[in-house]
Amino acid sequence: MKRLKQQLSALGARVTMPVSAAQEPFSKDFIKGAHNSFNSFHAQMGGDHTLYYLLNFSAVLRTDMSMPSAEYKPLEYGLNKSVGSIQMKTASEGNLTLDEYIAHPTFRHQAMLMLHKGKIVYEAYPGMSPSDVHWWASASKTISGLLTALLVEDGKIDTLKPVTAYVLELTDTAWDNVNVIDLINHTSGLDIEETNQAILDPESMFVRFVYSAMGTLDRNVKVENWVEVLRDAEPLKNEKPGQRFRYSSLNTQVLGMIIENVTGLRWADVVEQRIWGKMSARMPLLVHLSPDGTALTMAIMSSTLEDMARFGTLFTPSWKASATEQIVTPAILERIRRDGDPKAFKGGAKEHQAMGLFNERPVKCSYQFDFIFEDGAMYKHGNMGQGIYVDPERDFVGVYFSTTPYVSPYGEIKAPAYLRAASKMLATS
Repeated sequence: MKRLKQQLSALGARVTMPVSAAQEPFSKDFIKGAHNSFNSFHAQMGGDHTLYYLLNFSAVLRTDMSMPSAEYKPLEYGLNKSVGSIQMKTASEGNLTLDEYIAHPTFRHQAMLMLHKGKIVYEAYPGMSPSDVHWWASASKTISGLLTALLVEDGKIDTLKPVTAYVLELTDTAWDNVNVIDLINHTSGLDIEETNQAILDPESMFVRFVYSAMGTLDRNVKVENWVEVLRDAEPLKNEKPGQRFRYSSLNTQVLGMIIENVTGLRWADVVEQRIWGKMSARMPLLVHLSPDGTALTMAIMSSTLEDMARFGTLFTPSWKASATEQIVTPAILERIRRDGDPKAFKGGAKEHQAMGLFNERPVKCSYQFDFIFEDGAMYKHGNMGQGIYVDPERDFVGVYFSTTPYVSPYGEIKAPAYLRAASKMLATS
């Protein structure tokens, strides 16, 4: 681990700038250095350059846009000071109120927003402007999850069919034995699991794929073809598809291929047609692309934090605060909550992660949400501390953006626990 941390530092995980530096324009020389250094591994290590990348992915990657409805509608305010007083114990800093936690330099949070009954009850922007767009990371997988649920409901996707019934590019590979439901719920049975160890290993299957999909601005580096990397995936020994939840962005990228193939449209256009174009969002969803122009549905999307929260409200009774029509019907919400497998989830790496984030065990994952709790609340985590928490029964949404490195003294993230506590408190107040 010591050698790994030294390697990460050499690759740009050094932190010398506070997150508040991102509230002002970066210098021309700093941006030039960031562009010259860009590759997927460097971008995801949480160093100084990462502050620039996460707010400016459209400057380093080709980008599509999913446009919002022309009927923009500002969110209403109902700020509740008691939310900021919620206290939580952190391993590194002891007991902190939410206001103390969100501004603490160790946790590197850039923004947090909470909605209750469609109104803003808490907001903080210590490391960005409310009008800035920021990377969602894997929290954006929930968009692919919702699109898939909509297409399943329409009868355009059969979750029990093999992946290669829809993605011919992967025929005659291990993906032939993986069903669509196994992509949806990360039970592919392939050796592609995305753990912290894999994220930090430049030679892992995960990093190899992400590097090929995102490319680099370094002309001296040869980049593999990302479809060929997917074709190299191997089945795990003594494990069949459907048996074990093993989270991987590769599953979500293939799910995006299915969405494009069954609709005959670009992923960004499907999102605009089915979701974003029906939202009274402030700005477009930025859909960042691979070097060959394919949407990086695995995790590379950007929007304002407020629009991310609007997306979350689609799952709640207050959807009218954010959309021109109901997108997540009761049937869709029931499907998303129902189709996960508690047996496959139990004992996996994500269950362990949940204990660190929430101090509580969820029941399962489903439709790209990492965690479904017993009370129906749902959460999706993103690399370096991005997150979306939705509690439909309590009519609550919480979202946050961060630039949190993996190395000491950083890495501890408790924002999800604060969001869950706020949801419960507001429901009883």
